[in-house]
Amino acid sequence: MFGSILGFLGGLGIFLYGTHLLGNGLQKIGASKMREYLGTITNTRIKGMLSGIFVTFFLQSSTVTNILVVGLVGGSIITLSQAFGIILGSAIGTTLTVQVLTFDVSKYATLFIFLGVVFIMFIKKSAWKSIGTIILSIGFIFFGIGNITSSLEPLSETPQVLDFLVSLSESPILFALIAMVFTALMHSSAAMIIIGIAFITSDVLSVQAVIPLVLGANVGSTIPVVISGLAYRGEGNKVGLFYFFFKTIGAVIAMALLIFLVDLVPMLPGSPERQIAHFHTLFNIAIALLFFPFLPLVAKMFKRLFPKKEEEPAFTIKLDENLFSVPEEALYRSKKEVVKLAHMVRENMIHKLTDYIRGKYSAEEMFEVERDIDKSYVQIQQYLLKLGQRDLTSAQSIQEVKLLNILNDIEHIGDMVFHFIVKAEQIDEKNIVLSSKDQNQLDQLIEYIMTTYDKSLESFQKNDMKMARENIQTQSAINQFEKDIKFEHFNSLINKQEYNPNISSVYLDIMNDLLQVYHHSINLSRTVLGLI
Repeated sequence: MFGSILGFLGGLGIFLYGTHLLGNGLQKIGASKMREYLGTITNTRIKGMLSGIFVTFFLQSSTVTNILVVGLVGGSIITLSQAFGIILGSAIGTTLTVQVLTFDVSKYATLFIFLGVVFIMFIKKSAWKSIGTIILSIGFIFFGIGNITSSLEPLSETPQVLDFLVSLSESPILFALIAMVFTALMHSSAAMIIIGIAFITSDVLSVQAVIPLVLGANVGSTIPVVISGLAYRGEGNKVGLFYFFFKTIGAVIAMALLIFLVDLVPMLPGSPERQIAHFHTLFNIAIALLFFPFLPLVAKMFKRLFPKKEEEPAFTIKLDENLFSVPEEALYRSKKEVVKLAHMVRENMIHKLTDYIRGKYSAEEMFEVERDIDKSYVQIQQYLLKLGQRDLTSAQSIQEVKLLNILNDIEHIGDMVFHFIVKAEQIDEKNIVLSSKDQNQLDQLIEYIMTTYDKSLESFQKNDMKMARENIQTQSAINQFEKDIKFEHFNSLINKQEYNPNISSVYLDIMNDLLQVYHHSINLSRTVLGLI
């Protein structure tokens, strides 16, 4: 008895670790491609549902699909109705895993484990190591299923356990609730249903008795998604709650029809194990078809029940550490926030440089902007550094370092613009009159800076290597311009027989600050090209 319990727990642990390993491995390979796929092919509800099936089966996680969908809805790439269509599809996609696992796969476990270890230990290429991790995780899943099934077989000969399980199965609602709780704790409906199937294989429970377990597992699988969604602002709540909403309604309807289902499920083709897998799939297809025609109405209802809150007037950074479980999405959201900060610097600093030098804005007015930049810099930097401590691929690590470098340059641009304004104010304070030529040269340099920054920002947003390269190639012209400015300035002072040292001091200081802004702007393009 004790040995059976240990075997069951060991098998369950290996199974859960295998699913975790498999999900992580598939995310590293395809999360970004799946996000792009979802964003381009979900222009209709039917395409959304079909893509939800495919993406969830590929990534082996409805939770990851939900996270990707939240990002797409939040970025206005897809509508809430289309997002709900993907969620319907993701519910069906999760059932395909159980369909595969109900075959006699445990006998292949050792082969997959062996091949996975060979790929990981003896092949140096990182891509093959990732494939090896996936193969190894499949082996763990198969091995776990074998352990779960074999450990439950002795229970069929234990009267006390049989009596308990039979009495529990005679209370379908209680059985469903217990299954729901355990599924939520394990974060895996597949694990709970595999346990139910193992009960059938071991002759512990009948097909009819396991039906409530399947329904409870379906509802339980939505709870981690709802909890994760609570951390999101706006559409994230709606997506998670819809997942719980439609699964719960489907389960309630099925429980109401349980008296009919216990007669219908045994009529499905295949062995008893296959019948449960078929029921699991058909249940999710049925509730998806039930909700599908009403998705636009459901989306409107959710918008009314959960109205969009007014955005805070202050500039805010929105990053969620729950996304660390999907590093690709965490990097994607981080880039969006860095871009948002870069745009704020563009609008409130770079494109107002000419106004600053003419005294239209004061250093005091800029203090709030500079404070927002510094605060946002710290938030994003800490988030990226925490993310960097996760198990990232080499490509993800490079992306993280690039974001940190770009973030650093943006923060320095804010510092230098603020310093420039403080110095520029001395033009009036010290009654300095710049020559028209000096003023024109300042305007020309500011024009260079605005063009350079805009191109760097665009190349960063679009990851446009050609634009970044062309932007860097203009640097030699600016270097010559800098030399010409200083030469002509001193030459002008000599010709005018001007002896006031404050003129050169202030003029050259603000010129150097502007040149620092330019160099940091160019650095953005250099980082896009990986020249860091």
